[in-house]
Amino acid sequence: MPMIKLVYYYPDKMPSGEETLLRCATLIGAMVGQLAFGFLADIYGRRKMYGLELYVMILAIVGIVMSSSGADGSMSIFGWLFAWRFIMGIGIGGDYPLSATITAEFAPTIHRARMLATVFYMQPVGYLLATLVTLGVTRQHRANIPMDLAIATCDNSCIHAVDRSWRIIIGVGAIPAVIAIFFRRKIPESPLYTADVINQLEGAIEDMVRLNGPTPTPDSNGAAGSREMRVPPVPVIDNCHAGEVISEEMVEKFSYRLKTYWRSFKDHFFAKGFGWSLLGVSLAWLLLDTSFYALGSSSSTIVTSIFNAIPIGSNLNCTDVAGQEKTCTVMDPKHENPDAQSLYGALFANSWRSLILVCSGSLSGGFGMILLIKSHSPRLIQIWGFLLLILIFLTAGLLLLLVSGDHVTIPVTIVYFIAQLAFEMGPNFTTFILAAEIFPTRHRAFGHGIAAASGKLGAAIFQVFFQFVKFHNKGVTYGATTKGTKWLGFTVMCFIPTMIAGAAVTWLLVPETRTDGGDPLALDVLENRHGWLIAARNRRRTRPAMP
Repeated sequence: MPMIKLVYYYPDKMPSGEETLLRCATLIGAMVGQLAFGFLADIYGRRKMYGLELYVMILAIVGIVMSSSGADGSMSIFGWLFAWRFIMGIGIGGDYPLSATITAEFAPTIHRARMLATVFYMQPVGYLLATLVTLGVTRQHRANIPMDLAIATCDNSCIHAVDRSWRIIIGVGAIPAVIAIFFRRKIPESPLYTADVINQLEGAIEDMVRLNGPTPTPDSNGAAGSREMRVPPVPVIDNCHAGEVISEEMVEKFSYRLKTYWRSFKDHFFAKGFGWSLLGVSLAWLLLDTSFYALGSSSSTIVTSIFNAIPIGSNLNCTDVAGQEKTCTVMDPKHENPDAQSLYGALFANSWRSLILVCSGSLSGGFGMILLIKSHSPRLIQIWGFLLLILIFLTAGLLLLLVSGDHVTIPVTIVYFIAQLAFEMGPNFTTFILAAEIFPTRHRAFGHGIAAASGKLGAAIFQVFFQFVKFHNKGVTYGATTKGTKWLGFTVMCFIPTMIAGAAVTWLLVPETRTDGGDPLALDVLENRHGWLIAARNRRRTRPAMP
């Protein structure tokens, strides 16, 4: 985003409404993708959908890279970026329920949570690689981007370099997606889906043999041969009412699949009361992402504020002269303001600061979670993670409010790092894991999609809050454009109630996925477990009356 601002808006500032919409475009698209791909994966099978979301991502990446404002501003760069970021969000969102569901259904019970954590660990790894690419590309173009603090303008060579840089950075993201398609299309249908939904146990066994290698069988001469493999047929969902006659043509129709799926969905989540579990994981994810996306990798504004640096364009004095281009001069060169940044320094520093604050904490915390999840309940980890974040946000908020200037950078950086550890070794991972474990096979992908979409809704709500809500203290107004860190202190303190609510929702509504001894429960057992509140209510209802 800082590079796009520099190319298309500098020295003016990007309107806050446009920036918010661009950030929300990907989040809204992700919500659509999570719901759509999750639903279709339950209707048509995991294998048919897995990999399609990558085609959507690749298409969107190409579209973003080719976006332009046209000749003499004939087109809106904002419109193109919004549209393509929305489409890219659909692809990103679709990967959540598909990857989680396939991992959960292929993994052995004892290794399921750790395998899910490993899959989700690729998120901070991906951000690390993206940050390193950004640093490398920015440095490669350093000759054309002003390093002198007294130079306020970005001339044609500077604009070309920055414009080329952000397109290369985005375009490189298509490479791992292309590679992943090759491997994903080779994955067979989920054995659990084949056995439980398609009702073809033999096909599930054959798929497992196909995945793990052929089973030697003796031929007519007594030599070991190979068993012929087959791909399961199109799902034929056996979910009809007693006496209902269905034909093969009817089964192929989407309307029939939708009717039978909705009938099963209502029975499980409404009639049997498991909608409370869905509500629990969805609310927990929503409450988490209000703060996680605010303090995570996407917020260059917050990272800049923590280091008390001046954002690009904030230290300029610009004048408009009729018939001429806008002229700008630097108000505070380095000798007057130690926090001033050159254009190159601001772009480069934004990446390495994120590398220090976000990547280091996310990578360490994610690796710690992979080790921790083996023997500890993800539900309890999530509860304690929310509670720990309350203390962290209180500490960070007080530091940002009470300490000013450069004195706040080191202590807040340490607290920020600990916050990233708590996110990754807590609810950021466990929301992904729990949503993949507690739903029945027939509804696992859509259930995970609903929970994940709730998280993106929470993130989008915060983006609006972040841009437009102002804080008032002793007659002074603080907002995201205010220099200093007091506005950030108020913002961080606002996350404390959401963390309290997240811990409460998890404790009351999310079912336990481990035995008392800490061993993971099988998926077919988990689909019939309620959270503490509903289980306690059911026990009271079934308790025999006193004589």
